[in-house]
Amino acid sequence: MMILRRLVSILAFLTLAACGGGDGGTASPPFGGSGGSGGGGTGGGSDGGTGGATATMALSLSSSSISSANPATVTAVLKDAKGTGVGGQVVTFKVERGLAVTNVATALTDAAGQAVVRLSPANTTGAGADEVEASASFGGVTVTQRAGFTVQATNVTISSFDAATPSIGAYGQTSFTVGLTGASIGAPVQVSVSSACVTAGKATLSPSRFTATTATVTLQYRDNGCGALQASDTLQAVIDGTANARSATLNIASPSVASLAFISATPETIFLRGSGFTEASTVTFEVRDANSSALPNVNVAMRLLTLTGGVTLEGGTAEVVRASDALGRVTVRVNSGTLPTPVRVAATLVGSTISTVSSNLSVAVGLPSQLNFSLSQGTRNIEGYNIDGTPNTYQIIAADRSGNPVPAGTSINFVTEGGQVEAIKQTQLVSGIARTTANFVSSEPRPVDGRVTITAYALGEESFLDLNGNNARDVNEPFQDLGNIFKDRNFDGRFDAAVDEFVPLAVNNSSSCAVPGNDLLLLNTSIPSVPGTCDGLWSGAGQVYVRRAAETVLSTSGARPLWANTSGLSNTCAKIEMQVGPMPTQTVEFTAVAGDTWYGGRSGTLSFIVGDANPGSLAQGLRPRLNPMAAGTVVSAASPTTGVTVTVGGSPVPSTTEATLAAVAYNFGLTAPPTGVVLVTFTSPSGTATTYSVDVVTDAPRPAACP
Repeated sequence: MMILRRLVSILAFLTLAACGGGDGGTASPPFGGSGGSGGGGTGGGSDGGTGGATATMALSLSSSSISSANPATVTAVLKDAKGTGVGGQVVTFKVERGLAVTNVATALTDAAGQAVVRLSPANTTGAGADEVEASASFGGVTVTQRAGFTVQATNVTISSFDAATPSIGAYGQTSFTVGLTGASIGAPVQVSVSSACVTAGKATLSPSRFTATTATVTLQYRDNGCGALQASDTLQAVIDGTANARSATLNIASPSVASLAFISATPETIFLRGSGFTEASTVTFEVRDANSSALPNVNVAMRLLTLTGGVTLEGGTAEVVRASDALGRVTVRVNSGTLPTPVRVAATLVGSTISTVSSNLSVAVGLPSQLNFSLSQGTRNIEGYNIDGTPNTYQIIAADRSGNPVPAGTSINFVTEGGQVEAIKQTQLVSGIARTTANFVSSEPRPVDGRVTITAYALGEESFLDLNGNNARDVNEPFQDLGNIFKDRNFDGRFDAAVDEFVPLAVNNSSSCAVPGNDLLLLNTSIPSVPGTCDGLWSGAGQVYVRRAAETVLSTSGARPLWANTSGLSNTCAKIEMQVGPMPTQTVEFTAVAGDTWYGGRSGTLSFIVGDANPGSLAQGLRPRLNPMAAGTVVSAASPTTGVTVTVGGSPVPSTTEATLAAVAYNFGLTAPPTGVVLVTFTSPSGTATTYSVDVVTDAPRPAACP
């Protein structure tokens, strides 16, 4: 019996293998293992013989019967092998027999895998059954589905299309009647009505698309400014999906002008002719009707209300007449003259009293004026004598003669005889103020006296006093005569041809730069001007360089303090001769702090001049320059003597070009011995510390005084 059962099982397996479809692959053994691949067709979502399902396509219609009034929605759904909708795939639609059309031939699936089109009859007379097909390719397989539908003939025509009135006034309203032959509840049609003005938004039509089931349909038409564009509007009514159409024309009156409006002046500020800045502005007006809508093709006359300084309109002074464009706007160009002034343009409707005046436009000087050209530096004394790369900054604030900011982009040049400074910077408007900042670092060459001059200059105009208020320089009005700029190496306000370099102007000057006769216009050290290079005339329109100069001290890292008060020193005090001004002959003898003994009471004050260690050059006949320590230098004091306390004043060193003072107050307490030591330390911003020791004697008379 066991053998018989085994034989039956084997026969059953062989029978199953013989009956299996597919490609003739190896049959599965009776006790497990893999079987052969299965067969399949090319449609309906099968995989074409690859052994499993791939993409599938489902197709549905919102209605199986369509007509002109009742089109259907066709929805195709594309899914992958897992039954998940596939988005972003192109589905192609076509109608087999041509009784209907889809609104588009292809559509893209959404995130759910759906692609939707509208199916309408190809014409109103066709009838019968047809099929719509949807196909898509996915994963190398093309899937296709079809669905049938029927088309109902619509034997409806537009028999008439008329306006209630042949014309309407501006912004008027009328009705249109559409006559339909054959329309009924059983044979509805979809009708669309359009016109150029409706499409442009200059007219409204209600309804513009409707389903007709009666012999007549009434529409409401309203003008929204169409008459300003064209004298008439032609409407067309058409049965959707057919060539059956009728048209009707409505005359529309043009609206009358109600106002002129100033729109803009671009830009609002222009600058003097020849200044090199923007010299022209476009002024725009708009013609409007009573509904505040723009009116095209209306003539507008424009003229200048001021001709000060040679301001022109389209290159001349005559009235300019122009027709408004499709937006109802007219534009005219204003060019600046040679004087700053507000500018107004009057616009008037030709043949009417309707007018308006522009605003917000002015002609500005634009060029920086010498008195309004300001230079400031971040720090006057930097630790740059011994250190490369110590930074500093130089800020320019520039205005024209009216105190108004110069245009953004005005170029400022910077030069120096020591260290390195940015060559050219352009002004920017920061909170409405024209300014720019140049960077500087300490480097070679370094002048022996540790002082460098930074000079900034720009094309501008000489300052003058406008005594009659006409904003122009007239004969006999005081002005500031400027010559060539020079790098004032010793910052003394005098030009030394042996060492001071100069920047020549573009004009040929020969005057001696006469005194202007007014203290406001006097030249000074910050306004370097080479004598004999002025022209004796007021120069504007970019013929001169406005300029400013500033001196910066490159302080040493080490300190060389001097006694500011020698009343407690003995006659052993050390003397040193120092240069105290820009000229080598300007010298003063000081007492150096150098291991001194101070004779005083049990409390007192040691006063110092906090100078740096500028070496000078005896080979060049130059004494050491009395320079301040770098800004930020800290002065501190201490005492190793028991019972002695000290207090420091005058620390830290400020931003300055002159050496500052510091004081150390000492106090010998009850337990302090009669003689003590005070240590004074000067620490530069880089951390370099220089310490000096001063012996203080409280109980002995001072020997002969320091001379």
